[in-house]
Amino acid sequence: MIDLHIHTTYSDGSYSLKEILEEAQNKKMEIISITDHDCVKAYNELNNIDAKKIYKGNIITGCEFKCVFPEYKLPIEILGYGFETSTIEEFLNLHSGVEKQIKYLEYLKKVGKNIGLKFDENISINPIENVYASAIFEKEIKKYKENEKILFENNVKIETNFYRDAQSNNNSIFFIDETKDYLEPNIIIDLIHKAGGIAFLAHPYIYHIENILDVIENFINKYNIDGLECYYSLFTQEQTDNLIELTRKYNLYISGGTDFHGTNKPNIQLGNGQGNLNITREKIGNWINKLI
Repeated sequence: MIDLHIHTTYSDGSYSLKEILEEAQNKKMEIISITDHDCVKAYNELNNIDAKKIYKGNIITGCEFKCVFPEYKLPIEILGYGFETSTIEEFLNLHSGVEKQIKYLEYLKKVGKNIGLKFDENISINPIENVYASAIFEKEIKKYKENEKILFENNVKIETNFYRDAQSNNNSIFFIDETKDYLEPNIIIDLIHKAGGIAFLAHPYIYHIENILDVIENFINKYNIDGLECYYSLFTQEQTDNLIELTRKYNLYISGGTDFHGTNKPNIQLGNGQGNLNITREKIGNWINKLI
């Protein structure tokens, strides 16, 4: 069993690095990758512990980078694997997103107040933490049952998460245009390659945009991406098959993972997602063998 999309408390997951390693060992997982959002601090911790005493499998370096596909004004994520961490960490330190998230949280609170949501208006972002405004706001508004009716009345459906279904959905009253706030994919992909890594377009079917397959093909033709995340907790078999067909058409690598967040996404389990995800070396191709 392989899981190449895992979040810890260093970003928006609820499990510590040690807890991830313990769970991976309990499930006898073969390969994992910690892919915190715009953060590689988990690997600094790994360098200071004897991880093999906790988890006997293989760990490859990973990170999920946020960027924007400007042609569609679409926030997307790039997954990088197998890179040298110091190059990535230096870049991320120079492009901290704290100020953006503080600004976004104030906007979400303003919209929420305007429609009558109940929440603590003192919620804020700690500048030293790598957290998203959407995650903080979602956690707060979900504390109050009465907010469900208000969100429904305002056509806000949080099926995946608040960021994906509201903040980055241009049909939502909570939509924030992040086009000017994030880098284009080519900068992130070049960074990953410079650090000796491999770049994948993360969970392509998650993005709220019409004609998604056409958008993905446009992305592949425009940017020097190495592969697609074809196996994912929320994908149907048809969606996975469509993505695999694109990798064959364009000679790209295949990757996959659960997008595990612990109790922050309680329906998604490490390794098997919603229960039926089973990623093996045979499924993801031989690129992974070069990194372990």
